[in-house]
Amino acid sequence: MKFGAHHEWGKLREVVIGISPAEDFVVFHEGSIRWMPPDVDDFCRKNAGRRLVDIDPDWALRCQRQVDALAELVAREGVIVHRPQRLEGIERTFLAPNGEGMQLFARDAMIVVGEHAIDASLRLICRQRERYGLRPAIQKIVQRGARWSTVPLGSPNCVDGPFLEGGDTLLNGHQVYVGISGCASDLAGADWLQALLGEKYRVIPVAMKSSVLHLDCCLALVKPGLLIYCPEKLIDGLPMALRDWDKIAVSIEEANRLATNGLVLEEGRMIVDSDNARVIGELRARGVDVIPLLFDGPIRVGGSMRCAHHPLLRESVLA
Repeated sequence: MKFGAHHEWGKLREVVIGISPAEDFVVFHEGSIRWMPPDVDDFCRKNAGRRLVDIDPDWALRCQRQVDALAELVAREGVIVHRPQRLEGIERTFLAPNGEGMQLFARDAMIVVGEHAIDASLRLICRQRERYGLRPAIQKIVQRGARWSTVPLGSPNCVDGPFLEGGDTLLNGHQVYVGISGCASDLAGADWLQALLGEKYRVIPVAMKSSVLHLDCCLALVKPGLLIYCPEKLIDGLPMALRDWDKIAVSIEEANRLATNGLVLEEGRMIVDSDNARVIGELRARGVDVIPLLFDGPIRVGGSMRCAHHPLLRESVLA
C-alpha cells in the first residue's frame, strides 16, 4: 500500500495530526452543538467570537501542549507525521467571520477509505474552512494515486445535507459504519459515500442518541474481535457484524470523557487518555499494550485522540 486505510487497527505508517496554536482558537457557538456539556455550552455562548487564549489561557495552552505531545509520541513510534497548514488571510474567515480557527481535530474534515481521499462536509459552518489546512496532506497521497473527492456542502441551516464527517466514519474492511445523530453526519452523507465506494462496500448507518457528536464518541474498534462502546448512546445497538465481538462497555460518564476515542498504533497497541484508568485496565487485561497520555484540554473542547488524527496509511489486509 502507498496510501489508504481499510480498518481501524492496521499498523499506522503515516498520519496527519491536528495543530492547536493557542492564539488561533476563536470560541464558537452554533445551533447543532447540543453535544457540549452544559458548562462548556454556556462558556461558548457567552464568549463566541473571542480568542480562547484571552479568556482562559491555561486551557488554550494545554490544548496546544497536549496535541503537540501526541504528535511527538506518534513520531517516536516510527510513524510519518504531517500537521495541517495554518490558515491565513481569507481562509481564516471563510463562511464565518468569527469561528473555530484552531485546527485541532484533523479527523473530521477529511475521510480516507481505501483508495479514496475525501473532503468532508461538516455541519458546523465555522469548521468548513479546515479542509484548506488539510489540503497539503491530501495532495501528498493524491500524488501517490489516491482518488480525491469532495462531499457536496450541506445547507448552512443544518437541515439539508449531505453531511459526512470523519469522526462518524469507522472502517471494518468492506463494511463502513457512519454514525447518525443529527449533530454531524446524516443519511444523505451515508448515501453519498455508498455511491462513491460502490457495491463492493456496504455503508451502514448507526443510529445514536441526539446528544452524541460522532460515532467515535461511543464506539471504538480496537482490533479484530475487540471493541469499546457505550450501549446507552446507541439507539439500535451495535451493527450486526460486531455483536459477537468481545466488548468493553463504558458508562455515559466515561463516554463523555471520550473513553472510546483513542489512537490505535497497530493491532494490540494504542494510546488512550490517562484519565480513563478503568478502560485502560480492561484493555490491558485483554492483552492490549496501552500508552496513557493526558489529553484533558482537547477533550473539554469535544474531541480526543482519534479526533486529533487521521490516517493516511494504515497497513491492513482487505479480504
